[in-house]
Amino acid sequence: MRTWLVLAAVSAVAAVAAADALRGGLRDRGQAAAAQAERRIVPPGVPAGSMGTVFYSDPSEGCRLRSLRLAGFTEAQPPSYDECRFSLSPDGTKAAPEGSVWSPLGGVVAVPREDGFSLEAGPEQTIVVRGRAPAFKPDGTLTQVRDGKLVGFDIDCEPGERLFTLPADNATARCAHIVYPHPLASTVWFSATRFAAISRASRLLIVDDGRVVVRTHLLPYRTAALSISPRRTFVSIWIDGDLAGTFDAKGGPVVMPPLAGVHALAWSPTERWALLATERGGVYLFRPATGDARVRRLDISARDVAWR
Repeated sequence: MRTWLVLAAVSAVAAVAAADALRGGLRDRGQAAAAQAERRIVPPGVPAGSMGTVFYSDPSEGCRLRSLRLAGFTEAQPPSYDECRFSLSPDGTKAAPEGSVWSPLGGVVAVPREDGFSLEAGPEQTIVVRGRAPAFKPDGTLTQVRDGKLVGFDIDCEPGERLFTLPADNATARCAHIVYPHPLASTVWFSATRFAAISRASRLLIVDDGRVVVRTHLLPYRTAALSISPRRTFVSIWIDGDLAGTFDAKGGPVVMPPLAGVHALAWSPTERWALLATERGGVYLFRPATGDARVRRLDISARDVAWR
């Protein structure tokens, strides 16, 4: 089994000194320089609108959702929502509370509740589900932790098994099968067989077809969660609300800019660009493969960000 060195301690220590210098240096350029940097974020020859739309919660307007209107971005009407933290649907037309998980096929969202979570497909299509840690596979299959095990709802059922129907699922009969026989606190799927998870024993796991291929202990924390990029290439780990590290499907680390206090991350649909929002409200655009030399601070302030 390969051991992956978790980035939590490294990023927390290495970023502090560099972060203030980086933030200060970018601020000192003034508004004219900021506008010039914004124009440079689109590579030469890229058609306008090809970079999609960035949505962000604007703290100066009570965290109202807004969309970014810069060269290279399309203009889209953001959904009406005024919570500082949000979860945006794949098509960018709906927003749900922080921690909600959307099906990659769109339409269905798992919204956390005190006693489990609810599956919602509209005002008239909501069911309350017993369990924790909802997640969706790339094909839209729902998985969750129930009775101490990770289970998935499949259409291949044995005679006599209990059947379920889910909202907006065309009344398809499904049954629950055990995917991983141990409790997990957070799960995201790279593929139909490979997932990353945080265990109840404070370990970060990567599991492929039921077999643990990467395991590492995490530093002490109060809360921990995982998020995944649009093409399911990269997973980020959040410790007590801050970004602690990003890794790929093999557990290899992804180099991120040396910014402290990052509490929101949004990948472009192609995963060639990404945005980071810090606890001070700064928003930074960067190319993950090129290091911090290509970081640009945008002339907006945000509590949360999404990219569609």
